[in-house]
Amino acid sequence: MTQAVNSTKPMYSIYIICFLGLFLSTLDTGIINLALNSFSVDFDVSLEYIGLSITLYLLLLIIFLVPSGWLGDFLGQKIALIVGFLLFGLTSMIAGFSDSANQLILSRCGQGIGAALLQANCLGLAGLQSSKQKIKLNSFIMLAISLGPILGPSFGGIILKLWGWQFLFLINVPLCIVGSLFCLRINESVILLNKETFDLKGMILFFMMLVGCVSLIYSNNINLSSVETSFISFSTLIIFLFFWKIESKHSNPFFPVKLLSISSIRYISIGSLIFGLTAGIIFSASPIIFTRETSYPIDEIGLICTASPIGVILSVFVKKVINPNYKKIILIYALPLMLSAFALLFLVSFNISVFNYVIAAMCYGLGGGLFQSSLIQIAMEQKKDKQSTIGSLIRLFQNGGIIIGAACSLALLEIDISPLENISTYQRL
Repeated sequence: MTQAVNSTKPMYSIYIICFLGLFLSTLDTGIINLALNSFSVDFDVSLEYIGLSITLYLLLLIIFLVPSGWLGDFLGQKIALIVGFLLFGLTSMIAGFSDSANQLILSRCGQGIGAALLQANCLGLAGLQSSKQKIKLNSFIMLAISLGPILGPSFGGIILKLWGWQFLFLINVPLCIVGSLFCLRINESVILLNKETFDLKGMILFFMMLVGCVSLIYSNNINLSSVETSFISFSTLIIFLFFWKIESKHSNPFFPVKLLSISSIRYISIGSLIFGLTAGIIFSASPIIFTRETSYPIDEIGLICTASPIGVILSVFVKKVINPNYKKIILIYALPLMLSAFALLFLVSFNISVFNYVIAAMCYGLGGGLFQSSLIQIAMEQKKDKQSTIGSLIRLFQNGGIIIGAACSLALLEIDISPLENISTYQRL
């Protein structure tokens, strides 16, 4: 159930909240990559171990996206966003003052959960505004999502050189305080659901699955035997079957099983997965191919590979001058541009040319940006009382697609993706 959005509330607060929430959560995905060596030296640990500060951040971000969307729809986006900003800011401060690798890694886990709250509920809050405001917010969302990956490595390098790795985290604290204060200025967007609809069983089963999945992912690190691994795998599968059965019957499920039965939601989810897959392929394969096939310095390769994110930013301005109908944008502009980009990238692979690559990558970014913004626009027109959950699904499928796409491209390039063996190359990239 929802109530009408109060048109008198300051819209600029919502713009700032959405931009800060999405920018911070995407910026921190890659801002610390350049600091891995510093962490390893300061804490006297291996690069493989301190690399968990990156992988666990991403893992918990993905895992907690849907629960964060559910929380926003259950308690209201305002409360969920305040909790997200405060958690992200607090764990950033703890990370900045870390005196051990374990403290840093645990604080990064907290950052991942805070980032999930911000990503899901920024999209949910945007979806509750008027049609006119949704179009403007869509542009802000695309800018925030695009600027984070572009500025992360370069911004991180400047901070690392001038002030040290601690400020990579401490700089988040004042921005999170600003975000929390602006959250206090907006009104509640959602009437709370009845407490008897709280899906306690679903929540318990979900976190039992979470423990099982994380244990399996890091089975080598925690020295699980084959018998223990098999037992955890079987138990997690049984829990999943019970979880799916319960969620499909619950009126307010913890995981949106019923939402996925709606054709438009499935379309958004599959589209986000496709965009994530293609983005993962380009973002992971491009720097490796340039490193193998050319003699460009690593900093120049990094600059070349920003062509795709720059294309996404350009899509924000291009969308303002073309037909605003999202169906026409997807069919006439977005998909043809993405397909053309991949065709050109295929030709470029036979004779590496920076100019041709930049053109192809910018075409992909332009098409991908139009595609993603159209999917977000469709999502904003869906159920008002499930906007945060729908927003979390978009980010879940997109991030999952990026991981799968990156893994597939690395496999095709016949690269051993062991963090220990390739960490120095990946860090420089």
